[in-house]
Amino acid sequence: MARGVRGRGLTRREFLITGLGAGAGLVLLGGCGGDTSEAEGEIQLNFATWGIDAELEAFQNIINQYEAENPDVSINLTHVPSDYYEQLDTRLAAGNAPDIVRMQYQQIGRYSSEGALVDLTPYLSEGDGDEFEPAFWQAVGYEDRVYGLPHHTDTFALFYNADYFEQLGVEVPQSLEECWSWEEFTNLARQIKEETNATFGFAMNWQESNPYRWMPFLYQRGGQFLNDDLSAPQINTPEGIDTIAWTQSWFEEDLVPPNTSVKSTEEIHALFANGTIGMMLNGDWYLPYLEDHMTNFEYGVTYMPCNIEKASDMGGNALAVSKDSNHPEVAADFIKFVVNEDNMRNFVTSATFIPVRTSLLEQELDYRIRPDAMEIFLEQARTIPEHMASVQTLPEFNQINQVMADELELAFVAGQDPRTTAQKIEEGTANALGN
Repeated sequence: MARGVRGRGLTRREFLITGLGAGAGLVLLGGCGGDTSEAEGEIQLNFATWGIDAELEAFQNIINQYEAENPDVSINLTHVPSDYYEQLDTRLAAGNAPDIVRMQYQQIGRYSSEGALVDLTPYLSEGDGDEFEPAFWQAVGYEDRVYGLPHHTDTFALFYNADYFEQLGVEVPQSLEECWSWEEFTNLARQIKEETNATFGFAMNWQESNPYRWMPFLYQRGGQFLNDDLSAPQINTPEGIDTIAWTQSWFEEDLVPPNTSVKSTEEIHALFANGTIGMMLNGDWYLPYLEDHMTNFEYGVTYMPCNIEKASDMGGNALAVSKDSNHPEVAADFIKFVVNEDNMRNFVTSATFIPVRTSLLEQELDYRIRPDAMEIFLEQARTIPEHMASVQTLPEFNQINQVMADELELAFVAGQDPRTTAQKIEEGTANALGN
């Protein structure tokens, strides 16, 4: 089995030059799981993840520490740069999935309900869950058992090109209470497009079929996706229709690039870095990228636009053990090590994420990149709607997410009207819930 990245993580450039590009994830994953050959007395674990350089380097540093403390354990870190869940599904079906998998909170329900993940409850102590924020501990549970450990969260805020804003004389909100209204935000996007060198006003990071990132706008409008007990859809409402209409208008007015809809693969952070767009709604994990690549402009971060309510995206990931691991107890011990207080602190401050341990949220964290921007994200994270988090961690959410992708794509790209879009999302969601 090829050994993983040692010392520091490979940069994306090195990753491509050495021939370990997009196809490599599949090749390396192919040897993962229970069929891994091991030297006598050595336990080999395979850990699959995606991520930018800062994340890979942070993971590798933790692996190095664990291996130093456990010399009989060797952990191979595999970077899967694209099609992560498709490759994971293929390996699970073949019975040779990686021992340790990184997983969005929105995916835990599906994989745990399908029996793809190891029940971690026997490897935990009473009270372990009390150390994490309740919403994220809830997200890794299924039928009163624990199938993952919360690692971090992230959320969205508004990145802006400071040079364009200076040119326009724009002053940004200094608090959540001063957040721009939808109308103020779209007016500013029009102004950027018309009066600066930007081709488009902004873009939203919901590509690669991540339409669940549309949901915060619904909650901003005062709506909600499901009813209170999560048993039936509640999107075909005035609030839902209004939200679809507003986000559709971005494309109708060419305020956003036409190739940035929910099913596209466009990398909007690159468009922001080169000045093609003047603003982007995106997550804190792109701060390291911008520090390295946005060399011709200055940028800043302010709060998400708002409407009746304030809301932002629930991001972040957990770590889990796959059903194919031959050493679930060791894999569980490793992920407990990754999410302990010291390692979580080091990971989030170096890779610019938000911790999910309550103790860390009560501390002043020493972020290594743009601590001023991270203060905005930490404040914005308090606006993640609890009801939305409950919706997105349902076992059926993967099907719901696909319905949203299909119908929002039709609205944004093909001009399907908002009422029809809301009705079809409601019908598809009802089917997913078994109604």
